[in-house]
Amino acid sequence: MQKIPYGISDFSRLSAEDYYFVDRTDYIAHLETLGEPYLIYLRPRRFGKSLFISLLQHYYGVEFRDQFVDLFGPYHIGKNPTPLANSYLVLRFEFSRIDTTTEESTFKDFLNNVRSGVSDFLGKYQAFFPGLNKEEILRATAPNEMLLRLFDAHSLAQAPQIYLLIDEYDHFANELVSFNLGLFRNIVSKNGFVRKFYEAIKAATGEGIVDRLFVTGVTPLTMDSLTSGFNIGSNLSRNRLFQGMMGFREHEVKDLLRYIGIGEDKLATEMQRMKDWYNGYHFSSAPSDGGLYNPDMVLYYAKEFLSNGESPADMLDTNIASDYGKIRRLFSVGGKEEERLGVLERLLGDGEISTPMTAEFSFEKNFDTSDFLSLLYYMGMLTIKGIDLAEVRLGIPNAVIQQLYFRYFAQLIREHIEKPVQSIEVNAAVREMARQNNPRPLIEIVSDALQQLSNRDWIQFDEKHVKMVLISYLHSSQLYFIKSEFESGQKYIDVLLLRRDPFPAPYQFAFELKYLKQKDAHQLPQTISTGREQLQGYLQKEELSSLSDLKAWLMVFIGGEIAHLEEVST
Repeated sequence: MQKIPYGISDFSRLSAEDYYFVDRTDYIAHLETLGEPYLIYLRPRRFGKSLFISLLQHYYGVEFRDQFVDLFGPYHIGKNPTPLANSYLVLRFEFSRIDTTTEESTFKDFLNNVRSGVSDFLGKYQAFFPGLNKEEILRATAPNEMLLRLFDAHSLAQAPQIYLLIDEYDHFANELVSFNLGLFRNIVSKNGFVRKFYEAIKAATGEGIVDRLFVTGVTPLTMDSLTSGFNIGSNLSRNRLFQGMMGFREHEVKDLLRYIGIGEDKLATEMQRMKDWYNGYHFSSAPSDGGLYNPDMVLYYAKEFLSNGESPADMLDTNIASDYGKIRRLFSVGGKEEERLGVLERLLGDGEISTPMTAEFSFEKNFDTSDFLSLLYYMGMLTIKGIDLAEVRLGIPNAVIQQLYFRYFAQLIREHIEKPVQSIEVNAAVREMARQNNPRPLIEIVSDALQQLSNRDWIQFDEKHVKMVLISYLHSSQLYFIKSEFESGQKYIDVLLLRRDPFPAPYQFAFELKYLKQKDAHQLPQTISTGREQLQGYLQKEELSSLSDLKAWLMVFIGGEIAHLEEVST
């Protein structure tokens, strides 16, 4: 059986060591026929960008000409090669390993990454540069100077043109935007070293030295800031023809599940889990049918299944679990975290938000809500759900990202209350609910948190907020798959907790939440009656009546205090 290429981004290793590969090589021909040689392609982290860069490197590099059949024979492009195969000197840069602590460390690591790429290039292609003093080029003290020396040497040599590949071009810049906007502005300014680096590339394209260029990254932040220094690239990121160039389609996920040994009797169940957790990414204004699955997440699942013989208990990869810290840094851009918490409440409460999409960012003006939401989209924390007149509807793509948001919200709760409850206590309360059909300990934890949060300016107390606090605590446990605003007969249940394999929770739950302000406390009897009738109506719908061991609970809060908790049956 072929190995699962989780974390593998070297195409030669993937091919030589017989790793499972979802063939994307047909896109190479599509890229060539575009008639635009300088391309930019943005996708969230862990979406296969580095592997695709490696694929291009092996396909176009002259040094791999004799290995073409071994590398590409089984794949589409191996059977249908293009005229440009193995015809370039490939110069590759990768900018993810940069210490952005200070301006000096940022410059030093950027220079070292450029030096590494140039050194590798000259080592591979030394036969094309006889007599060249390699060390003279590498001793350059600025990135653009090193490039200019390399390009000057190329112009004097009898050598094929250069195909320039840049991976994670914006990685360090995205970090800077989160905590040091001033330094970001400096390095991309007219005299900044990053801008001068790209100006050198632009000059080399005009001289015919660099014939083709492919750049990957996550956001357009840096390119937008370099418009006057680098305005030759065509951004394919939202081009419908290239939506599937990275990411897995549904039929490809099914094929992988079959490959790792999941039988047809369990395939539908496992595909639903995959869809809930890993699907939902759309990068076009007209979302494609079914959406895309995050390939890293899918491969994590496959690796865990092969290692343990069963589906992973935790569908959230630990490498992604740490990303909730990135969400916080994004919410803190420009020092406006608390101002943006209303956006978080809308996203977690309503599921979607409409906004104009920012195509070009400018930090010379205020970084407004539309810019912020667009940045979350580029980072993969939101995705396109549809079009709302002149605006784009953005929403949370799947359960993985939803869980990251709720972890972030739970962290905010812990920081803003004097006596935060420990995760072990929350998990014990959830287990008590699951085993004994007793949600009271958990609801009392929620009530205590709400009362402590009642004097916080960023809290807008209403039913939606109560639900957010409840779900943020539920997310600390892995027992249930949490559905917010679950549709049942054109009505929406506030919270539905569904049994999650492999955890055999004895009970599943439907919660109806009601909230009253203190001044409306006299409405409690009517509110209880209304909530009871709503729950009884939900329970009669097929979606819920078919669920075994479903327990329905009505909870009414007055202010931050739980005023009524009742199990409801048909």
